[in-house]
Amino acid sequence: MALLENILLHGLLAAVLLLAYLLPVMRFLSPRIWGFSDYPKEITSRVPAQTRQERRTALLISPPFFILMFVYPLVSTLILKASYGGSISLVDGFLNAFGVLMIANLADLLILDLLIVGTMTPSWVIIPGTEDMKDTAYKAFRKMHAKGHVYGTVALAVLSLIIAFIALFI
Repeated sequence: MALLENILLHGLLAAVLLLAYLLPVMRFLSPRIWGFSDYPKEITSRVPAQTRQERRTALLISPPFFILMFVYPLVSTLILKASYGGSISLVDGFLNAFGVLMIANLADLLILDLLIVGTMTPSWVIIPGTEDMKDTAYKAFRKMHAKGHVYGTVALAVLSLIIAFIALFI
């Protein structure tokens, strides 16, 4: 039961932290900065490519995201390891890290991608110059992003395996 409790507690907290980070970034920075490459080509082909400054800004604001996606599940797995008395199996380490990451991934998909961008589509998620596509390409964003999250799940599985290996030896 400790495994499931750890996954749920840390996964829900990861989801809240991810949303607390991404929502203000999405709301108060241009959609050309965060996630520009996540938009369908149908949308991005209508506007100029990201500028050097936009790419630089995106790079500068990304460390909290990468910390949340790597360090946080590692710490969660080490907490689980401590609750097990100082040792953890590779399987439990993997399941914990993957579970934590998947809860955050689902929150991103359901709340940010499907609900906010793909359904509500507020003006602050629309790339300037593509406003006329709000009811077409931005709605198609839902299917494209759901498919992207399926592929992302494979990357999260690989990351979870790496985290589990690290937890074994720390």
